[in-house]
Amino acid sequence: MAAISDISIIGPDAGTARSTEHGTERLICGPQLCGSRHLAAYYRTVGKRGSWSVKEDGNYQLLYVIDAPGGGTITAQGGRHAASAGAGTLIAPGETATFETKDLELNLLQLIVDTPPGAVEAGLPGGPGYFFDRDTLRALKDASGGRVRRFCAESSVRLSDGRRLTPTNAIQAGEMHYNAGGASPYHCHRGTAANPEGADHCYITFKGQGRVEVEGSSRDIEPRTLVYFPPGVPHRLSAVGGPLDYFEVQAWRSFKTTILSEEPLGLKWYYESNTANAPAVEWNQS
Repeated sequence: MAAISDISIIGPDAGTARSTEHGTERLICGPQLCGSRHLAAYYRTVGKRGSWSVKEDGNYQLLYVIDAPGGGTITAQGGRHAASAGAGTLIAPGETATFETKDLELNLLQLIVDTPPGAVEAGLPGGPGYFFDRDTLRALKDASGGRVRRFCAESSVRLSDGRRLTPTNAIQAGEMHYNAGGASPYHCHRGTAANPEGADHCYITFKGQGRVEVEGSSRDIEPRTLVYFPPGVPHRLSAVGGPLDYFEVQAWRSFKTTILSEEPLGLKWYYESNTANAPAVEWNQS
């Protein structure tokens, strides 16, 4: 039987921030820290009027701007973009990106993911990468109205023009917002024939208080906490005392989800529309 002790909770003060020539970095998820197999996650800062570049390698990387109060720029995929909160870039193997700051430091979440095998990619081309921000990504709302998500990387999500958001199954990742009282179903994730060990799955909280539940036991979690769930461990996340904002990651994106709670409003998600009275369009999660 699973227990709350089976999950890893990496608090905001865990580990040591290492100084770099560009700012600081702190490992918050990796094989030795939380038992992940394909995923490493870092908090990273780029100092004011500074620059930091991701070098070419054989991994996928998702770089997400947590906050950039002084502004800055992201140079990636041949373009130059504003480094605002919620912006970032998915980098495919062999690609690079550069983050530059202005008068204040910039805070990043850096996710590094091994390149998946062909069985996980299931025919997807694997690249190229792309820039994203909150203006270009589509928001999704669940049937209850209590949760809103915005994927930065997800191969089944379609942009407004019908194009696929992400050309790889290396990673599923994105912002999640719970309204006050919002909660996920009680559920678990397991492996697939293509990825029998299951995905590396974690939540990284940004704002608000949350509560994570496993088999009747729970732990309250504060902002800037990472929670890692080994495959097969059932869990539920709830907002406590107000709204909750966090970032959710699955790597690789090849897993099977089993819902263990009764959900009277169902489990469907719908694309938010910018047009009043437009018919709801369901997100096809397959």
